[in-house]
Order: sequence, then structure tokens, then C-alpha cells
Amino acid sequence: MKKIKIERRKYPRYDTELKVYFQVRYDVRTKVKFQIMTNGREGAVPHKYSGLSKNVSAEGLSFASNKRLENGDILFIEVYEPKAKGPIRMEGQVRWSRKIPRTKGKNIFQTGVELFSVNGKPVADSIYFDKKYKVMWSAVLDSVFGSFASTMGA
Repeated sequence: MKKIKIERRKYPRYDTELKVYFQVRYDVRTKVKFQIMTNGREGAVPHKYSGLSKNVSAEGLSFASNKRLENGDILFIEVYEPKAKGPIRMEGQVRWSRKIPRTKGKNIFQTGVELFSVNGKPVADSIYFDKKYKVMWSAVLDSVFGSFASTMGA
């Protein structure tokens, strides 16, 4: 008997390869308090990790990196779109992360993030159905691709 895979995604995914930098916001699960010294000044400097996006949706982002993340981690993300003047700033929560099987080299993890905000604006408030093109769109997709009409060359 063939096993049927149930699709749990709310929105379609759009393949994209963009440079991603992220920081993990430490929360109450952190058990060790530490500070990093920078140029002789004391202060907490969160480590910035890098990755490469795989796809993006109306409220999510998937990327690969060598940082293992835990379900529930809160991330501050900067996405670099080549035509943009600066980074697209996003905040979200890790929904899943798993190791990509590799035969050589470093461990690489694919991670899925539910996005809460993009450039300081709530993602949930920006999701809409484009009646003309019959597609779900949002501020996340606008920030990465532009409007759906411009994406289609209209």
C-alpha cells in the first residue's frame, strides 16, 4: 500500500537563492551568561551566522546553514537581494531544522522559519489574495521579489 503524504503548507513556496545572515535571540532557556569583549569594551555581541535561502513563502523562509537551530528559536534575519540597496530585515521563529545528509565536509542544516515581521511590519497583516493573478502574496514576497505584477513582467 502506498503512503500518502499530506501537504501541511498554507502557502506556495517560491525557490530563491539569496544570502542570509541571522542571529539567535537568546531566551530563558539560555543557562550560561556570557559577554564578548570587543575593542576593549564590554558588551554582549551576538554571533552572526550565514546561510543560503532555498525558498520563501507569504509567511516563511527556508535556508541552509552550518548552524544547528532548535524548534522555537527566535531569529533576527537579514536577507540580501542583489538589486536592493540594503538588507531586508526579518524576525521569525524556527519551526523545524534538520541535518542534510552529506558524505564529506561540514554538517549542513536546512531550517524553516515562520516570519513575524519584515522591515519592522507584521507579516500576518500583510498577507492578501491578489484577485487579478489569483495568488497569495505578502510583504515578505514583496520585499524579496517586488509586487506579483512586477514579478510577472506586467
